[in-house]
Order: sequence, then C-alpha cells, then structure tokens
Amino acid sequence: MDPIRSRPRVLTTPTSAAQPQAGTQQAAAPARANAVGHTGLSTFQGTAPARAAAAQATPGSWRGGPDTEVGKAVRAMWERMQQMPGNDISIKGDTPASLLGRAILDSKHVTNEQLIAMSKVSLDQLATDPATRQKVLDKVPNARELPVHKFTVAMLSAATGIDPRKLSEACPDLGLTGAPNTPLLYAASSERMQRSTALHDFTDYLRGAGIKGLNKAVWGVENRILSAIVSAVGGGRY
Repeated sequence: MDPIRSRPRVLTTPTSAAQPQAGTQQAAAPARANAVGHTGLSTFQGTAPARAAAAQATPGSWRGGPDTEVGKAVRAMWERMQQMPGNDISIKGDTPASLLGRAILDSKHVTNEQLIAMSKVSLDQLATDPATRQKVLDKVPNARELPVHKFTVAMLSAATGIDPRKLSEACPDLGLTGAPNTPLLYAASSERMQRSTALHDFTDYLRGAGIKGLNKAVWGVENRILSAIVSAVGGGRY
C-alpha cells in the first residue's frame, strides 16, 4: 500500500494580510491529521501496516465446488497432505505438497476422473510381492529411510488415503531410480533426478493400479519405459 501523502498546496508570497491565514492553516493541520486517523490510521501510529496476503487457494479447487465428487476428493487429498509425515522434506525446491499441487492437482492434463480414481486406489493395488521387496532391500538396505522415499510415500499416501507406514512397508522401492527386477536400481544422488523419480513413481504406480493416461498427462507419453526416460532427461509437463 502506498503511504498516505498530504495533497500539494498552492504557495503564495506571504504578506501581512496573509500571515493570519497561515496561522489558521497551522491550526487546521491537527484537524486534518485527526480526519486521516478517523478514516485510516492516525499519524501518531506511524505508517499503516501492510495488508495481509490473500489466502492461497487450494490447488485443484477450480475443478469443482466442495459438494462435487472431484471437489471432495481434492480437498481430502490436500488436507491429508498437510498432516503427512515427510511433508517438510524439500527436494530441488519442492516439498511433497508443492509437487503434488503443481504437477497433479493443478495440472490441466490430469482429469477430474483420474483424481477421483486415485482417491479410491487400495494398498493391494500398489503393493509389491514379498520376493520383490527383498530384492529391493538387498540392493538398497536403507531404502525406507531415504528422504526421497519418504517424499514419494507422502505424495502417494495423500492422494490415495493409504496409511504411509503400510505403503512404505509394501513398496520399499518408492523413490528409487530404476526397477526392482532389473540390474538398474539405485538411490539417485542428484536432487533433480530424485524429484523426477518421485513424481514418475507416483504416476507409474497409479498407472499400474489401473489409472490409465496418468503417465501421458505428466510426461507426455504413457509407456512405462518411455515415460521413465522422459523423466530421467528432465522432461515432463509440470
């Protein structure tokens, strides 16, 4: 807000006749200050405090009102995210909340139907089998302790409503680059790769759970391998 300024006054050459008028103007100054204080802020209190920033809209709130199915799904996802363990982790300038909000909830390429379907995905649809989990832990023993794993779990748990501890237990490879049943499976060291891996695991796990078109919505291609390549080279629509 611009500070309140007094209006410019026309100056005249003082004369003996004008001197009483100057005194009158000086006497009127407190009245003007009081008038300003009545309508805004008293000059005694200093400059006016900055107005509070407008509350930021919930990502995806433009999709539908609070009573619509998609509106309820988006609001539930966002509320879960605010309470999610790992939401304070930052990777390449993003938290799980900011990445979920920008790349998924606010994305014009992700449909309302896909968001509603996400909210109905169960743990059984995402869980890897015990043998695969063991392969993951043989290659990366501390997989579940990695910040990128917790980051990815937070996003996926907020979207689906699945308990994050159960999701981490069932999918220890979340956040790891590569695939458990291939020679390529590791914890990426660069934050750029960590962030793209977290988002690709989010979209591809949900694709595997039956939400078609989600890889294409975020990466431009639906195929698992091709979308992973796009992710690895820094592509994507987010």
